[in-house]
Amino acid sequence: MRNNKDSVNDRMVKWTALPAVYLWLLSSAAVVGMGILKPEVVLNNIGEFVALLAIIGTTAQPAFATMLELWKQEQQIETELHPSVIESQTRVMEERATIERQMALKAQEHKHTMDAEERRAKIKLVAEGKAAFKLPKKEE
Repeated sequence: MRNNKDSVNDRMVKWTALPAVYLWLLSSAAVVGMGILKPEVVLNNIGEFVALLAIIGTTAQPAFATMLELWKQEQQIETELHPSVIESQTRVMEERATIERQMALKAQEHKHTMDAEERRAKIKLVAEGKAAFKLPKKEE
């Protein structure tokens, strides 16, 4: 059993398109290099060099264009946010908002309870006559 992760298309590109692209680039570089070093050879045989590059280029150029297109798509996918990431972030934000609301409600309940306890304590002190201030006496 093979654990090769390459698909049929990957292997096809690896064994047919990539060698054609490399051969085309190598041939082009050789023609340019020879044109710099021995211009008379290139000028005398320009038709043959053009034919060589055209023959190799007919298979290499579509493969090269396809590889560039696939690369652009891959780059675009990497830069975009995936829906799962957006969904996860939205869920986390909703959970945080829920927790913050619950905490605010607890704080409000606690404040209300403390205020009520304070009022009960004051009422008890006033009723026992131990308050710091005295209730005005009723005049009869």
